[in-house]
Amino acid sequence: MGPARGDTDAGGEAVHAKFFSLLEKAGYEAIIPEGIDSMCCGMIFDSRGFRNVGASQAKSLGERLLEVSENGRIPIVCDTSPCLQRMKEKSDDPLLNFALYEPVQFISLYLKQHLEFSQVRENVAVHVPCSSKKLKLNEQMIGLAELCAKEVHATPIPCCGMAGDRGMRYPELTGASLQHLDLPTTCSDGYSTSRTCEMSLSNHSGINFRSLLYLIDEATAPKMDKP
Repeated sequence: MGPARGDTDAGGEAVHAKFFSLLEKAGYEAIIPEGIDSMCCGMIFDSRGFRNVGASQAKSLGERLLEVSENGRIPIVCDTSPCLQRMKEKSDDPLLNFALYEPVQFISLYLKQHLEFSQVRENVAVHVPCSSKKLKLNEQMIGLAELCAKEVHATPIPCCGMAGDRGMRYPELTGASLQHLDLPTTCSDGYSTSRTCEMSLSNHSGINFRSLLYLIDEATAPKMDKP
């Protein structure tokens, strides 16, 4: 699982630290590949037109993940949905594809049964990234949020407009996409699984959006009577 160093909470903890916390509560051990700081799914290069570099990065990452996962025997989790979806798109190895999990998917399938959930927030907003929609994870993402908050409001927009990193260079894209974003004023926090989506939504909504892993970690404790 790759660190997302730019995404931190008030205490300075990065999003991958929250996922490690969830793994520990559920009794799982995390394996961090050596040289993970230089690994990349290649999306950033593709979006700038450097197709060959993007393909090379994706190929190198896939080979390394197959090695560290023992040819897909050990599940692989990427804490950012767009990167995970690209990794699946660019891999033609069935062993790797079957081993790759988006965080919401992995939590729902493997961790949920080992965790006790509490509703620690009154009203929250949740944005399902385009990549998660392509993976058909809408219901799983909203369902996990509903275990952690009393009221969950899905963002009423199909896309945040960030389009990879284009929204950073052309802010009018995100402005146009989010012009009809209308969330209840009672929402105290917002959550997603894509750092770029979270940045865009935070800038335009007046609500602080961050990874859903922060909410799930805050709302869970180890289940005493594990199945």
